Amino acid sequence: MAGQPTKSPFTDAQINAPIPAPIFTTARLGVRTYHPQDAPSMTRAGNNPAILKYMTNSFPNPYDLIAANGWISMNINETHPAHFGIFEKSAPDVLIGSIGLNKLSTDVHAHTAEIGYWLAESHWNKGMMSEVVGGFTKWAFESFEGKDGQRMRKLYGGVYSWNPGSMRCFLKNRFAPEGVMKGQVEKNGQTLDLHWFGLTKKDWEARQ
Repeated sequence: MAGQPTKSPFTDAQINAPIPAPIFTTARLGVRTYHPQDAPSMTRAGNNPAILKYMTNSFPNPYDLIAANGWISMNINETHPAHFGIFEKSAPDVLIGSIGLNKLSTDVHAHTAEIGYWLAESHWNKGMMSEVVGGFTKWAFESFEGKDGQRMRKLYGGVYSWNPGSMRCFLKNRFAPEGVMKGQVEKNGQTLDLHWFGLTKKDWEARQ
């Protein structure tokens, strides 16, 4: 019936649970699993056309509380979570972005994954995403385990041609350019190239 409040997708136990501990921290930031109370801060950070420009069309638009709660609910129940929230260490209960492993598979690509992320515009151009990607790469290679026990041997990322900041982020973390797919993406009425960057665990270990 119209006017009735939307039922919460979370259990009382999930709502009343403490904020999760981080899976890793960096000098300024931390990464942790989601909590029901994260929806408002995710909406404030993610509901921005400047972010949407760099995302696939599956990214919610608008990024409202319904979208945030749906994403949190989907991931909070995962036994092997692969998507996480980013926070400043000074405010662990406020998310400023997300990072995760996409295109996980149990087929021939079972030991590879695509890194995907977004960050609140207010935190751009401060080296924060490079900081997080470095920590997340280490965590993914050393600690992540998929539903069937698979471990990561390679990570990669795809970047639209109008996003040089993300290209620098991958290069700074020693992901190697692996090619350009010409005219691969159509976004906001424009045709864009898709730039690929990759890093194997073997190469990552050799640089530690």
